[in-house]
Amino acid sequence: IAAAKEGTEAVLSYSPENLDQSLATAKSHLTGGFLDEYSTFTDDVVRPAVSQRGVKTEANVARAAVSQMDPGRAQVLVFVNQVTTSRERPSPALATSSVMMTLVREDGRWLIAEFNPI
Repeated sequence: IAAAKEGTEAVLSYSPENLDQSLATAKSHLTGGFLDEYSTFTDDVVRPAVSQRGVKTEANVARAAVSQMDPGRAQVLVFVNQVTTSRERPSPALATSSVMMTLVREDGRWLIAEFNPI
């Protein structure tokens, strides 16, 4: 659960002040196809939004629970609160969401392999 919380918050939080570091930290929590998808998404969508519109978002996991557990693999449901601002909308906008993710154990660490909003 700790890896799911930390990874989710890293994946969904970024700002103009530390974008490169934020994305590198997020990627350190990911593996496999999801790492590739996230890299493409951040290059195509996040980086332009942050640089052009000053988008800043901070995510906090409100709750998380293991849905299924196998040796080396776990499914975790997380409930997320995310606050976003931009130059166009400086007033914070709160969004809530839930994500079902799959984590796999690699080299002694739990990494996010799938990240599916529900």
